[in-house]
Amino acid sequence: MTSKKLFFLAISSLFILAADAQVTSSGGYDWRDSSVVPPSRMEQHFEFVNNQYAFPAKPRSQWEIGLKVGTPSVEGDVDAVYPGIGFGIHARKALGYLFSIRGEYTNGTARGLGGNFIPGNTVAVGNGAWEKYGTAKKGVWYNYKTNVNELNLHGIITLNNISFHRAEPKVLVYGLFGAGLMFYNTKLDVDNNGTLYNFDASQSKSTIKGLLDGTYETKAATSGNKLKPTTSFGFGASFKVSNKVNVSLEDRMTYVKDDYLDGVKYYYSGGNQIVSNRNDTFMFFSFGLNINLF
Repeated sequence: MTSKKLFFLAISSLFILAADAQVTSSGGYDWRDSSVVPPSRMEQHFEFVNNQYAFPAKPRSQWEIGLKVGTPSVEGDVDAVYPGIGFGIHARKALGYLFSIRGEYTNGTARGLGGNFIPGNTVAVGNGAWEKYGTAKKGVWYNYKTNVNELNLHGIITLNNISFHRAEPKVLVYGLFGAGLMFYNTKLDVDNNGTLYNFDASQSKSTIKGLLDGTYETKAATSGNKLKPTTSFGFGASFKVSNKVNVSLEDRMTYVKDDYLDGVKYYYSGGNQIVSNRNDTFMFFSFGLNINLF
């Protein structure tokens, strides 16, 4: 729930920043620059420059390459720990004023801790990696570290670029949707060199972090194959720095039919562990540096 709140807060911030920048910034490419016009439309360009045609030629669709860094997280049955660390690279091809396609690779490491203390009499249900705490200890605080590798193909819809050959805006707001493949690997910090932790229901998250050694030595439970098909959507805003360079802020949610990204498919309620009725979601909020190529 916290991740979703952050997602919608980030999206609201993007739109506020974009709206403010649109009011205070002027347009983009120079209509006199013939280098942005493909050979097939060069005749129209020269006719327009010489006042022989009413409209400028449509500029060449661009390729863009980009690098981004961000904070991945998992929306699941265990509370996310911020910030995670991740990066991505992409290649994007504009197909017109409004639509482009983007191929992207993303790698990120997300962590989680706690949420609810799981008493020892229920801890072993469906969570074999934690079964030692069911008899020898009072209970457990779940934790995990998940490394995610993603390949995605996204469609990008620019929401404010209907300029009809006028100067393009310096800030573009866009939405994205797509599909891809995800490979994830989730591990747990179950013990310290074989010694179980002294977890207790009264402990704060800062106290629990002090107990953990951070090695994440134990493989988490899985649903089987860790290579999963995904769907995703998100929103972003790009801010033009020059005719070739822009920076971007983007927030993306990736849906996967798997409830084990956080190593757990159970939550504790009313004295029992209950099977979760929803799959986990991978979130990635990022800052990007992008270069436009002709």
